[in-house]
Amino acid sequence: MGTQTSETQSVARADAACEAVGVPRRKQWYVAIVNNNTERLCGARIESLGFATYVPLSIDERRTPDGRVKTVARVVIPSVVFVRCTELQRRREVVTLPFVKRFMTDRARLTPTGSHPVAVVTDREIRTLRFLLYNSDAPVTVEQRPIRVGDRVRVVRGKLIGIEGNIVRSGGSAYLVVQLDVLGCAKIQIHPDDVEIVRG
Repeated sequence: MGTQTSETQSVARADAACEAVGVPRRKQWYVAIVNNNTERLCGARIESLGFATYVPLSIDERRTPDGRVKTVARVVIPSVVFVRCTELQRRREVVTLPFVKRFMTDRARLTPTGSHPVAVVTDREIRTLRFLLYNSDAPVTVEQRPIRVGDRVRVVRGKLIGIEGNIVRSGGSAYLVVQLDVLGCAKIQIHPDDVEIVRG
């Protein structure tokens, strides 16, 4: 009993020290990088340790060579598992797992030492991504590179009503691009009649 109390006090002191130097104790979404095609397995293994995880999936329809249509769950962001934990848990537990290669950094920001901080994804971004994947009738892709954007628009019809983003064109098709900050952009093909311009 005394040993457990001592360990608990040590952990509490370490937590307090980290808080004092600016390490947040609240749970946040981090982006774990794993091997390609192992996202769901790694997500399940991390979840079994008591952490919330999210692997974005898109349910796509594909036609087989014999003409049948089957549904396939496609991983939307290869090699990525979102993990919700505290910074201390990320450092002490999650990053040490043998199948976690590293955590995504935020290339748009610099720390005082000149390095890039670990990327944090907001609850709002996770909710937006879940909403897009659940409600979109067209396949959703996440572009992890800069996209040239045009008009700011809001969806006014269909299951994605209320979502705001920017319109880009690829060939003759229009796409709605929803910025997901450190993740990049979610891109969905959309009919221009289903959106309206957002006035600044």
